[in-house]
Amino acid sequence: MTERWERLAELFNAALSRPPAGRAAFLDASCEGDAALRGEVESLLRAHDRSGEFLERPAADIGPALIEDDVEPLAAGQQLGPYLIKEQIGRGGMGVVYLAEDTRLGREVALKMLPPGFTRDEMRRERLRIEARAAATLSHPAIATLYALEEIGSTLFLTFEFVRGSTLREIAEERALPPRAVVDLGVEIARALAAAHAKGIVHRDLKPDNLIVSDCGGVKVLDFGIARFERGTPGEGRRLTESGALLGTPAYMSPEQVDGKDADFRSDLFSLGVVLYELVAGTHPFEATTPLSTAARVLAAEPPALSEQNPVVPKELDRIIRKCMRKEPSERYQSTADLVVDLELLQRVTGVQHAPTLEQKAASRPARPLSRPRTWWQIHQVAVMLVSIAMLYPVWRARKLLGGELAIIPFVLLIVGVVLNGTLRVHMLFTAAFNTAAFNAEFKRSGPWIQRSDCFIGAVLIIAAASVAVPSTALAGLLAGVGIGVIIVSLMIEPATTRAAFPKRLSASGRRTPVRR
Repeated sequence: MTERWERLAELFNAALSRPPAGRAAFLDASCEGDAALRGEVESLLRAHDRSGEFLERPAADIGPALIEDDVEPLAAGQQLGPYLIKEQIGRGGMGVVYLAEDTRLGREVALKMLPPGFTRDEMRRERLRIEARAAATLSHPAIATLYALEEIGSTLFLTFEFVRGSTLREIAEERALPPRAVVDLGVEIARALAAAHAKGIVHRDLKPDNLIVSDCGGVKVLDFGIARFERGTPGEGRRLTESGALLGTPAYMSPEQVDGKDADFRSDLFSLGVVLYELVAGTHPFEATTPLSTAARVLAAEPPALSEQNPVVPKELDRIIRKCMRKEPSERYQSTADLVVDLELLQRVTGVQHAPTLEQKAASRPARPLSRPRTWWQIHQVAVMLVSIAMLYPVWRARKLLGGELAIIPFVLLIVGVVLNGTLRVHMLFTAAFNTAAFNAEFKRSGPWIQRSDCFIGAVLIIAAASVAVPSTALAGLLAGVGIGVIIVSLMIEPATTRAAFPKRLSASGRRTPVRR
């Protein structure tokens, strides 16, 4: 697929440099009887001639299988069922979008519909139905709400929440955005993507035109028009595109999308990295003269350092954006929640003194060996396990002091408690590090058992202390002190540590901890 892109780019650029009258003869000689290749080049040339903004158009618009004849647009004042058309507000590879009034409820809505030539194809109609099902599962303040999927005559269309505001494209063209503002935008967009990815839904066409800052404040992610379900979700196998179809916007597609491979949530993270880079630098990281040249740069080129584009960019923001734009998906963030955590940390740092780097911010305050709540949570897990294991020796000594067959019972019970507790804590440490998406469910299931095993260990230590109070007061004091401490830490300290480390995760009580915006 990479070689195909390079060949297309070479022929497209060469043909574009020739007069229109001489292109046919050039393609006859250059395509060497490859009708499919020639058709693709001719389609690209036609698309280029129709629009000077080819780079920003969805790939669906430029692919030969998806180019449709122009259709008569709906006019202002035209009635479509209960909807009164006001104006056309957008056009993309998956349809035309109108601003309309829902006369039943007296509210403005966005109507997104496919051209008749598109909806005559049952596969494409099913594609729109799946988009509706995907979008309908999403409920988040930063995602435009889907109201309905409707069919009037031969017209099939979606009714979305209409968001008044400016797209990031419009905002970036009007004025340069300071790094702090870009971080704030990145946090909101990443939170919205995390909500979609948690349901197994990938956007696949994230770009400044699909991100709008509403007049009321806050970002809205629009148009899950080519979204898809990931494997393991209720929509598994139900893609919105036929296999191998190249959909997306070339300038914001991930390398795997450009290469025709399956795209998962990490493709959205790549696109987000490109958007943030462009907002910070004021230029596209892979900008080239043609869309195919841009796609080739996405596959092979590394963008210039952000410090070269904007010297006040925090180094940590540069690191985050570059990690999102790694060529290999395995080198990007492996969880959107982890990206949210890094951006929120940077947001807190830059929000105090507008420091240009995390290093400068750290230098302005007393040094602290650890600053991330998640690190403290990890240390807490390891410390509890080590203390529990260490208590096996004094309980074994207590058995020797007491003598008799029953004296071994506290030791055996402590072994059971330590094994159970240690296994659960290791499981949660592994889940937090390598399977963050499943942390909610695993913590909700394992958290109560961890707390119970803590209390069980504490009770065994207190019982052992009472048993050896007469022969060894010192040993009894040690066991009782540790036992009481384990119970207090489990019931009071660990829940607070967990809430601080995972502000969006489930607390030990099973209730979701609120997130302040």
